[in-house]
Amino acid sequence: MGGSAPAAAAKPAAAPAKLEALAFKDDDFVESERHRDPFRSFALGNRSTNVADAPPDNQRSVIMPDTAVEEMKLIAVISGLTRPKAMLTDTHNVGYVVQRGDYVGRPKVFQTTGSVAMTLNWRVERIRDNEVVLTRQDPTEGRPPLSRVISMHDEMAAR
Repeated sequence: MGGSAPAAAAKPAAAPAKLEALAFKDDDFVESERHRDPFRSFALGNRSTNVADAPPDNQRSVIMPDTAVEEMKLIAVISGLTRPKAMLTDTHNVGYVVQRGDYVGRPKVFQTTGSVAMTLNWRVERIRDNEVVLTRQDPTEGRPPLSRVISMHDEMAAR
């Protein structure tokens, strides 16, 4: 055994390349085909507006938003379910299925004391054998909610 030198001679490591300071311009942060905003939803397509910029058309889902409660007719009740359902029709005899908790009808807008507009909708509170009970908050303070009943018997008696 001889004192031979190692097969691979140790080479000194290459000096690291100098890092250049990155210079950004305002145009580098403008969204384009080359620079897409990773937080923007694909559902927006090529629109440049943000979803948050668009005003909400309604804060809650309302069934028959253009029909006054007085114009609604109850034509069917499906009972025997854990959540009974009812079918209401509008003035054009188009039927809509509702259940407890649904908001229905044209909203009523009230001006509060601070000149703030408050929009109130009727809500399906209960569905009984031949009627639907609706409730709506009373805009005046301290009063219980208003209630209204749409009955199938009223429609049959009118014929």
